[in-house]
Amino acid sequence: MQPVEPRTIWPQRFTWSSLFTVPAAQGFRFSVLLLLLPATMEIAPAGDLQPGTLIVHPADGALMVYVPPGEFVMGLEKAGADRIARHLGFERGDDLWAWEAYPQRNVYLDGFFIDKYEVTVERWQQFVAATGHRSSSSETSRHFDQPAAKLLPAASMTWAEAGQYGSWAGKSLPTEAQWEKAARGTDGRAYPWGNSPPSESHGHFGQAPQQGGRLPSLYTLVGTFPKGSSPYGALDMLGNQYEWTSQWQEPYPGNPQAEKMRTYHSSQNVCLRGGSWHHGWIGFYAAKRFGLPPEETHFHIGFRTVWKVPPNYIGTAAFARDRAAVPQRQAQLDQFRQAAKRP
Repeated sequence: MQPVEPRTIWPQRFTWSSLFTVPAAQGFRFSVLLLLLPATMEIAPAGDLQPGTLIVHPADGALMVYVPPGEFVMGLEKAGADRIARHLGFERGDDLWAWEAYPQRNVYLDGFFIDKYEVTVERWQQFVAATGHRSSSSETSRHFDQPAAKLLPAASMTWAEAGQYGSWAGKSLPTEAQWEKAARGTDGRAYPWGNSPPSESHGHFGQAPQQGGRLPSLYTLVGTFPKGSSPYGALDMLGNQYEWTSQWQEPYPGNPQAEKMRTYHSSQNVCLRGGSWHHGWIGFYAAKRFGLPPEETHFHIGFRTVWKVPPNYIGTAAFARDRAAVPQRQAQLDQFRQAAKRP
């Protein structure tokens, strides 16, 4: 599966107090009030765009946060892995299979947008309605048309199905580096929120091993744990679902345990990130890697997508439109969340 180049949907014209509705075929079914920007108004160029800037993606309605270009610290070294292990109730980094994240190094990435939340039941249903896709599992479709379930994460998607959603939306699955930078920021932190040990307020984790180790029985609504936010505002980067990436799980260049990995890993496993609620505390750190054959999936597996910033997008009317759509989309998601609380 190859990454898909993004596409931008342009409105035909802007007028005062006009309503722009993305066609139903794009799977994004609400209208946004467009503001006519004065010709002299300046919008920040890409280099000045603030980390975490929110947009609504024009094809699938996803709230997306901006991750700016630059280097970040990727992977782990042994001392850091051992420290994380103690946080999580284990003795050594080897207990977490943390050697799969060796070595720690700096990696440069261009800027990109990433979904603030994992792909939800609402967004997956839009994709199915627009494309006629027939899923191999009913784990997500069983929640269709249920107001209380719109913000549950899509589940039991194969790698190919996740990629098909990305292609439909003009986006792609993240590379491992994109996913990890969105989760960790640039300072080498162990967890999205920093270096303090995880707690039940940081994500859908259940109990720590030291507290009994009782795990959740199923996934939960996306965005339930704001204290677990990454430096860019992405949520549920740990806990809830494992998330497909676009890459095979292979030893990183320079990994001193590369031969060890090859003794038990198929070269045909795709890498997932995020540490699922089902696998528990062994996976709740931002450098965690996990792999599965692309045709295999489970109810604790989902995904989110990334969008490469189109050339000359920042500072355009299209960018202004996608920024202006944020408050209304946030209000709609808040309504979905309230619906889930009703008996």
